[in-house]
Amino acid sequence: MPRRIGIDLMGSDQPPQAIFDAVFQMHQDLGSSVHFVVIATDPYYTQLQKSYDLPIEWVLAEEYIEMDELPLAAVRKKKNSSMAVGIRLLGEGKIDAFVSTGNTGALVATSVVHLPPLSGIERPALLVMLPTGQHKVAVLDVGAHIAPKPSQLLEFARLGSAYVRSSDLSLSPRIGLLNIGEEEQKGTPIFQESYQLLQDYFKESFLGNIEGREVFQGKIDVLVTDGFTGNVFLKTSEGVLSFLVSYLYKQFSTKKEVVEVISHLYKEFNYSEQPGAILCGVEGIVVKCHGHSDTTALMNGIRGAIDLAQREIIKKMKTYL
Repeated sequence: MPRRIGIDLMGSDQPPQAIFDAVFQMHQDLGSSVHFVVIATDPYYTQLQKSYDLPIEWVLAEEYIEMDELPLAAVRKKKNSSMAVGIRLLGEGKIDAFVSTGNTGALVATSVVHLPPLSGIERPALLVMLPTGQHKVAVLDVGAHIAPKPSQLLEFARLGSAYVRSSDLSLSPRIGLLNIGEEEQKGTPIFQESYQLLQDYFKESFLGNIEGREVFQGKIDVLVTDGFTGNVFLKTSEGVLSFLVSYLYKQFSTKKEVVEVISHLYKEFNYSEQPGAILCGVEGIVVKCHGHSDTTALMNGIRGAIDLAQREIIKKMKTYL
């Protein structure tokens, strides 16, 4: 049976047509192996449906949440937004995964409202996989909750560990807490308390505080932080990479072998080449793509959602949690 993937065309920094272009290309590539459920408001719902004669399912939404709206207020006010429609379809089992490029806070809030939490999880977290010198590391949270409690940071670590184990990346994930120094007493009282909770729970699998410069050495499998710090860390990493790639291209553009290495580096770290952020902690596969995602990034986000659905990642994570 083909996987059913819901796509929200609305509320992005990109126009709905640009998001649909990615859906169209994925349909061309995958054919009947995936069933797409596309959610949009008028006039895009009517215009795109008439313009493309494709065997995909169209769902009309009454409204959508804009990127600059206050998340909680928007979720309460716009109960039939395209985002809410998609998450409800996911909760009802009518789609196997949902992909959105819209308002992150609204996506998290809508998911919490309509999707049951995984066992023992109070708040979900956004997880991304970043490459390191040895392997990929799961980083969470990168934007779902900017001020979590220590107990919630422990939940993030449990989610990250379950995800890594479910993805067959490591049977005994090593956990690190992103902080300003390695010493146990470093950071705010919240991070000091979180250190103790992580140490008590994970024992020798908790490697303590990790400074930002150490993340890419590959010492850990899961990096835990709050949504504010994690988002800054992620976007700073992207910015540094962009600068380095641009600089190196200018210096070595005539040397083919060096250019190939630079291109590989850019592909590994560039967000458009990655499958988006995964909202971990709810009963459903929710993939958040960057609001500025181009067609390549959106296609990779859709591929990521399909892969997660095929691997039944939620079912596997529940066994580890």
